Amino acid sequence: MTKPNYRILTVYFVGVFIGALDTNVLGPVFPLITRSFHIAFTWTAWTITAYTVSYIASTILAGAAGDRFGHRTLFLWGIVAFGLASLLAAFSVNFVMFVVARIIQGAGAGAVYPNAQAEGLKLFSANRRGMALGLFGAIFGIASILGPTTGGALGQYFGWPSVFLVNVPIALIVLVMIRRVPRSQLAERAVPDIVGGLGFSLFLASILLFIMVHSSLRWVFLMLALVFFLVFWFRQRTSAVPFLDSKPLTNTPGIAMMIGAALIGLDMSAAIFVPTLTQDTLHFSVLISGVALLPAAFTGAVFSGAGGVMVDRIGPRKVLVAGLVAAALGGLLLALPHLVLWRFLAAMVALGIGTAFTMGAPLNRMALALYREDQTGEALSLMAVFRGIGLASGPILLTVAEGWHGFTGMFGVVFVGSLVGLVAFLFVPDVKVEPSGQVANT
Repeated sequence: MTKPNYRILTVYFVGVFIGALDTNVLGPVFPLITRSFHIAFTWTAWTITAYTVSYIASTILAGAAGDRFGHRTLFLWGIVAFGLASLLAAFSVNFVMFVVARIIQGAGAGAVYPNAQAEGLKLFSANRRGMALGLFGAIFGIASILGPTTGGALGQYFGWPSVFLVNVPIALIVLVMIRRVPRSQLAERAVPDIVGGLGFSLFLASILLFIMVHSSLRWVFLMLALVFFLVFWFRQRTSAVPFLDSKPLTNTPGIAMMIGAALIGLDMSAAIFVPTLTQDTLHFSVLISGVALLPAAFTGAVFSGAGGVMVDRIGPRKVLVAGLVAAALGGLLLALPHLVLWRFLAAMVALGIGTAFTMGAPLNRMALALYREDQTGEALSLMAVFRGIGLASGPILLTVAEGWHGFTGMFGVVFVGSLVGLVAFLFVPDVKVEPSGQVANT
């Protein structure tokens, strides 16, 4: 058995890392951004939501375009867009300009992740697919947790623009390294419907605005959501290549998979508010509030690789269930009133295990079982989309819960959401483990 080319993998790992890092890097600097742009705290959630909605729309389109024009090419352009948008964000003169920069960043990251993963999977043999997915899930999960730590340190000493400027040299390093990566093999495949993709993303954005806005304007957003949904629905029925291949998702296992993936995304989105929680309740500084997430990052690093191996040995559903139990425990520990340091640290360990055992390998391996072998790209992209829905809606729903009952309400949602996700995955067929340790669809 030949070993994968880790020199090539490193290029794609670094690209995935900086894209995932920006999902949560803003957490500790939210107070700085609100003061800089003179906005309410609830609007800071849109710095994450704008990024994630754009990421969702870009993921499927860029993944299919990578099959047609080369994954390496789409990955390259995604890195370029991400780096330029980071500069735009750092030098934004108002909040609107800042959100536009985040939208461009999300589109760039959406091109990076599926194409990096598609190329990375080609470097592993079939019986090590769980390990491969686990490595990418580990990179994504660890970066998502390390984001607040990085953001806290940079924000404390250099101000909030520095959390974006740091992306630029990393992007340049990736562009230099990729020159030695061979070009991708091309496949004859049509690109999914762009109009349908735009309708889907605008529908999601309008629904989130309807939830967030409390004036009469919210009903305008509800009407826009209906219009964009009808556009999406019409294009799904009439396009030669619809934006979403929804056939495997119309039965009970598919519906349960979508719900579970979205709830995993919601759990992940809660990490961006942990620094604010520690600043308010444990009186941590901006720097220490970011560093406080290191126990979760370390735990995620230790267990993520193991999660991929366990998927190949015992099947993904058991791993997912264990991860959601851990996430529920972490949410409960943070939701209980009168937070103290030991309980916070225990919650971080639990959330780290939850991230390791739900992100990447377990979720994606169950999704692959719902699709044909030649639909690997679609399956992985769709899971990224539905997980992204949770990531996009999570910050807004959680801030609404915080306004209702403080941080107890916010992390109580994480607790309940994790348990609902656990129940949902019980309706999804597990993947049979062969005696050789390989997995096969049941």
